[in-house]
Amino acid sequence: MGKENFIRQIENSVEFRLLDKVVKRELTAQDAVQEVINMTMTALSVHGPNKQGGIGLPDYNISLAVMELAQRLEPSKHTKLVEFVSHLQKQVAVDPSTNEPLRVQGDTLWTDMPSFGYTELETWYEFGGDYKDPRDATLDSEQRGRWANLNAFLAQLTQTAEIHYPSPKEEVRFSPLDKSLRAIWTMAMAFENERSPASLGDTAAMEAACLWFIFAAERLWANVVNNRTYPEVAGAGPGKRYEEESWTGYTRERWGIWEDALKKARAAGENERMWKLIDDALASLRRVMVDQ
Repeated sequence: MGKENFIRQIENSVEFRLLDKVVKRELTAQDAVQEVINMTMTALSVHGPNKQGGIGLPDYNISLAVMELAQRLEPSKHTKLVEFVSHLQKQVAVDPSTNEPLRVQGDTLWTDMPSFGYTELETWYEFGGDYKDPRDATLDSEQRGRWANLNAFLAQLTQTAEIHYPSPKEEVRFSPLDKSLRAIWTMAMAFENERSPASLGDTAAMEAACLWFIFAAERLWANVVNNRTYPEVAGAGPGKRYEEESWTGYTRERWGIWEDALKKARAAGENERMWKLIDDALASLRRVMVDQ
């Protein structure tokens, strides 16, 4: 199926129309969540708990709808979408015949957000649509906008996620709404790769990195303070410019490199819109350090 047809299929889903009403403030996030619960329980009564395409279908369609709307909407319009996802994740769907939580491929509806993780990951890696490099200054403006909007949404979601920083001997549990790892990938792309940050001042990569600081600096700095690390398989290591470093997550040294990279991009920049974005990112970064 072509990309345009796939998007059209998403647009025609009941779930997309439901969320469209939420972002237009025609329906509250709470009422929309109840609608999703109702759809899921109807699917349970028709198909039972295990049929493929049964109870998991509303969850999957909701995830696709969230991703599509997140890419279309300006960051200032993401508030209701973030509220909806945050509220949905607090719900647990229970099978009335067993009184046990409903699961999709082993994950609990909705505390584990079964399909949200992989749909979000796939969408992020599309880089706005056609898998073009966000560091390329010639990236199509629509794709650039979609990818920037997606990162702004993920940043806002990450900022509002309930995150527990474990003690050294405690098992690490990651919230399905915490996309701090995606922030590292974005920063590595903009600030740590073989091309200098100064040469990336007017690119989707730099724009996305700025949006992470603007909307989630408090969370990112908390990750630094708490030395948030990830397993090697997560890909939280350094970019090529710093490949000799042993980083596996957030560190103060890495944070300082990101700040310096923003300054270099600002000094070399020629685009007034990006100047303002970088200034806002630097202001957010400095504010959270002062507030510590």
